Amino acid sequence: MGYFIVVVLSVLVGSGVYAATLRAAREGTVAAGFEGRSTESSGEADVPAAGPGYTYLRVGVRGPSWQDRVVGFVGLLVLLGVSTVTLAFGIYQLGHILNVTIENFFTK
Repeated sequence: MGYFIVVVLSVLVGSGVYAATLRAAREGTVAAGFEGRSTESSGEADVPAAGPGYTYLRVGVRGPSWQDRVVGFVGLLVLLGVSTVTLAFGIYQLGHILNVTIENFFTK
């Protein structure tokens, strides 16, 4: 019964947020960053100024270098190793606690 209440509540909240989003979109423009460019100057000649309520974000045009990729791969391997050891240690400790609990239950 508890799961049913959580599911119904989440559907109601999701529906409310969806309805509020549709209402906000009908009332005015949504700040999604796709409006026309502003004519104001931001100090750099090749960078257009952001419109009111917007932020200009520079996006890199070239991909990561091979050093970045190697460092990312090594970091992924370290993260995988640490998480595997942590999970194994947690499972071992859980088994140990269960074993001690069962032994204490049957010996007393």
